[in-house]
Amino acid sequence: MTMRTTTDYTKLAATLDYAALEKKLEQLTQRDPPRKRKTVADVLQPLRERLLDLHGRGWRATELADELKTAGVSVSATRLRECLNYWAAGGDRAARSHTRRQPKRDAANSQPTTTSGLSSRSNEPQTGQRVTTR
Repeated sequence: MTMRTTTDYTKLAATLDYAALEKKLEQLTQRDPPRKRKTVADVLQPLRERLLDLHGRGWRATELADELKTAGVSVSATRLRECLNYWAAGGDRAARSHTRRQPKRDAANSQPTTTSGLSSRSNEPQTGQRVTTR
């Protein structure tokens, strides 16, 4: 079991060369951040026009993805379709959909409920029963 040593930030602040650190951070603003890894879109970029041409001639994304897999490029049909649609719309790079999936809800929780006793719009007696609203 290894023990962690705590950092004494007071001592660190007294010995830190803030001018040198500021200069280093300023240099970083002049550069692009490093890319962690290439994406499949980066790999397919040189083939962009050929893929768009084939897709325009009637090849489906699933068929193209299967052909690319046999050539050693592992790409899903969905991801290839995203790239093709983005490129066809005039984008330079590959699209990445950023839609968040909604959590699955069961039928009982699919609609919000309110208590009719809190509603002042109803002329009916307020019994405090739960009413489903849309």
